[in-house]
Order: sequence, then structure tokens, then C-alpha cells
Amino acid sequence: MLGVHHGPPNPARRVASAIALLGLVGLAAGLRLWGIHQSLPLVVGRPDEREILRYTSGFPTGDFNPRWFIYPNLYFYVVFAWERLVLAVRGLWLSTSDYGLTLRTALPSLILYGRWFSALAGTLTVPAVWAIGRQLGGEGLGLAAAALLVTDFLHVRDSHTLKPDTLLALGVLISVWLLARWRERPGRGGAIAAGVAIGLTTGIKYPGILLLCPAWVADPRAGCRGIGRLLPSVDLLALVAAAAVTIVLTNPYLVLDLGRTRDTATFSTLAIYATRPEATPAAGAGALARAVTFVRTRAFGYHLGVSLRHGAGLAVALATPVALLIALRRPRRPFLVLASVFAVFYYLVAGASPVHLARYLTPLVPLLALLVAELVCVAVAPVRSPALRAVALGALVAVLAAEPLARGIAYDRIASRTDTRVLATRWMAEHLPAGAVVAELGSGPGSSLLPDTGPDLPPGIRRAGAGDLARGAVTHVVTHEHHQLPFSRLDPAALAALEPHLVPLAEFTPFRDGPAGEFEREDAYYVPFHGFDGVERPGPLVRIYAYRRAP
Repeated sequence: MLGVHHGPPNPARRVASAIALLGLVGLAAGLRLWGIHQSLPLVVGRPDEREILRYTSGFPTGDFNPRWFIYPNLYFYVVFAWERLVLAVRGLWLSTSDYGLTLRTALPSLILYGRWFSALAGTLTVPAVWAIGRQLGGEGLGLAAAALLVTDFLHVRDSHTLKPDTLLALGVLISVWLLARWRERPGRGGAIAAGVAIGLTTGIKYPGILLLCPAWVADPRAGCRGIGRLLPSVDLLALVAAAAVTIVLTNPYLVLDLGRTRDTATFSTLAIYATRPEATPAAGAGALARAVTFVRTRAFGYHLGVSLRHGAGLAVALATPVALLIALRRPRRPFLVLASVFAVFYYLVAGASPVHLARYLTPLVPLLALLVAELVCVAVAPVRSPALRAVALGALVAVLAAEPLARGIAYDRIASRTDTRVLATRWMAEHLPAGAVVAELGSGPGSSLLPDTGPDLPPGIRRAGAGDLARGAVTHVVTHEHHQLPFSRLDPAALAALEPHLVPLAEFTPFRDGPAGEFEREDAYYVPFHGFDGVERPGPLVRIYAYRRAP
């Protein structure tokens, strides 16, 4: 049975458990909402947020093809429905523009509302984990798993962003739970329910399709031996069919706009899995050398040493391999077995990419919280006294949760402070004369600063165009650089050529005493993933100069 009961319910214990759960949910909401306005009103504080909303612009007029398939159609529909709901509620007491006008004139507000949705999904995952843990092993397991999820820094960070990762994590959790129920209670209905959940999860983000691996493991092929166990049952085929139908129905333009689907699939596959030139094995390398090069240049080590180590903390990272094995001990509980299988399979798929982004591991966080909580419960089980066992359980959970909690607080502190680019924009609005022409530098050799990574220019200030510098039309220069992120690099030659004409006016730095922090170099995101000391606020180092032509 999935549920484990330990005698008649104790009213006092149930009240204490309810209070503890409410406290954990409150802490989860606080950690996920603090600093959620990060970098706003700058709309490029986090990659893809602006694009996700802009590709919903046709929805109000009945054109539901987002024409951007980096994310599935369903995610756009869910975000659109949420934004419309927030605007409708807001309109009950405040004058509120319709969605189309708000999208054109108040995009930062829609980004904030979308972030609320991610924070809500992240917070609601906590009681979901508690409920599953309680069914698996009682109140202790449920509360321990909830506490580990509440404090997980990676989950806290990604709950701040208008992106599908926390919603995907919730979908993965529910799907694995339904697969476990199907394993325990075989039947066509359970298979179809799990298939629908997998289809909906895939509609949020494509990696949801990897849930078909634990679905195959969960297939209750009773009585089959040998090669027969490798063949799918009729119920498993029904599950796959239900998932496929759900994906098509909720993502219709993946079929109706097949050319765009094909182009996006090709682009995404190359972007995520293609071998980079610098990682190509030497000519004539043997099979072993090629294998070593492959493993070394992929993200296997990154997800262990960075995503898991700094996302969940050192103690949880060390406990995870043991927790994955403990889930397989007898008597085996289907949910824990499937969670372990999926975690390993998903890690191998994500690790095979050369892309180093910690958020690729976010979908596993709720499952890992339950697996590690089960390990903690096993560790304290030999303690005979219930009171001492509860104390030991709480102490171990506190040790596991302390480091990621501290990281989450440090992250929120930085995210809650004004971005350097916003400060620079405000300064320019107050100090630059109307009609000023600003040249921007900072996004790579020989190019001007990309708007996607630099400060906005205030109204009345014009961005320098081609030839403005040669014609002497430029009045000011803004530079933008970061010591770790390649999206913010100055071209030394271009800066040296301008330097004799530059008069420093203002500087806005994210650091306390100079470059600090450890950032994800493949993400144009100006908050560190670890090493928070010395970082004061989001953003690059921005300098503003007056430009003086040679006499």
C-alpha cells in the first residue's frame, strides 16, 4: 500500500503537524516572493520572460498560434489565462486596461504577475510533497520532505521567474505519483490518468515526455518473464496514447504549424546537444579518449558539483546518491522506486548536454526532497523513543536545510535591490538633456550594447545609430561589463579609441569592493548562483560618460 498508518490519530499531534505545515508553506511563500520584482521595470532581467508574453499578443483576437515553439503551446495558454485572471481581479477595484493594451504599455506589470504564477506553483508544491510524504511514511516523512523543498535554493530561485521550471517540477511530481498509484492498483483508468498527467506536463515543458521512462518501469506486467517483461502491456499502450492525445489537444500548433515545429526541434537539438568545436576529440582519438572527452565536456559533473551541490547544499548533495539506493530496498514502495529511476534517467539526459544551466535540474527537486526525507527517516528509525526520534529527525532535517536556506535568503536579499541598469536609466532621465544621443558598448567585440543586456534609455534620449559617432552626433557613451558573463564584455580596442573623448559622469556597480560571486556563464542573469558575499545588487557594471569631440 502507498499509505502507511501508525495507530489511531492523535488530535494534539495532528494540530501540531498542521501548524508546522502552515509555517512551512508560509516560509515557502516568503522565500519565493521576496525579491520577485527583481530588475523591474527592466523587462530583460531574466531571459525569455519578455518573449513568453510577447508571443501571446495574438491571443486576445483569437489567433492562438504563439509562433515561438521554444516552449510548448500549452505553457503560453496557461500564462495567458493567468494574466487575464489577474487583470480581471485587479479590475474589480482599480481601472485596468485590457490585455492587449497592457502588453503594449505595461509589460513590466505582466512580467511581475507571471512571476507570481511561478511563485504560486513553487509554493503549492510544498503541500503536495507533504501529502505524498505523509501517505508514504506518516507525518514525519511528509514534514521532512516539505522542509527540504521549502529551503531548496534552486527551487527558490526558479520560483522567482516567469519560466515553466517550477510548474514542470509540480507536473513531474504529480505524474510520478499517478504512475505509482497505477502500479499499486493496475487498471486501464489509472493508466489513462497517468498518461494525461504526462501529456499535460509535457505541454508545460518538453522534458515532461521523459516521464515515459518511469511509465515503462511502472507497467504492471504481472506473470511475464524474460523478454516478455520488455514488451508493453495494453494498459501501457493506453497510457502512451493518452499522453499523445493530450499533447496534441493542448498543443495544437505543434501539428498545425508543422514546419515551425520541425525548425524549432532542429534548432533546439543542436543548441542543447551539439558538440561544441572546442570539445571535439582530437583526430585519431580512440574510443576511450572520445568517451572521456564526451563526459568531461558535458554537464554531468556540472549538475553534481554546481546544480545539486550549490542548489540543494553540500549535505543534501552527499545524501542524494544514498537516498537513490535506499529507495530500492525491500519492501519497495513504487513511488520511491519510480522517483529514483526517473531522477537517474533525467540526470543522464540533462547531463549529456554541453549546456551548463542549473535550472535543468529543477524538475527533480520535489522528488529528491522526498527521497532524501525517506533516507532521514530510515536513519532515525532505530531510535526507540518517539520523542527522541522526532528530535533526531528534526535535527537532521535542520542540518540538511541550513545551507540552502542561507543561500535562498542571500539570493533574495540581492534580488530585492535595484538593478544597476535601472539605476543607470533613472540617472540618465534626471541628468541627460533632452535629445541626447547615447552610444552603447558592452556586448562583444565590435558591436554596440545589446538592448537585451544593457540599461534602457529614458524617453527623449536617442540610441546612437550607424555613423552617428563619425558625424559627431554622439553626446554620451554608456558602457556595460561583467567579469564573468560573456553577454557583458567590452571590446578593449573600441573603448581605447573612445577613451580620449570620454568624461566620466556616473558609475553603478553591483559589487561591494570589486568583482565577486559565481555566476552561470551561459545565462544572461546577473545574480550569482553561489558566492553571494560581495554582491550587493543585480546587474552589470555600468558607466556613463559625456563624449567630447576632438577640437
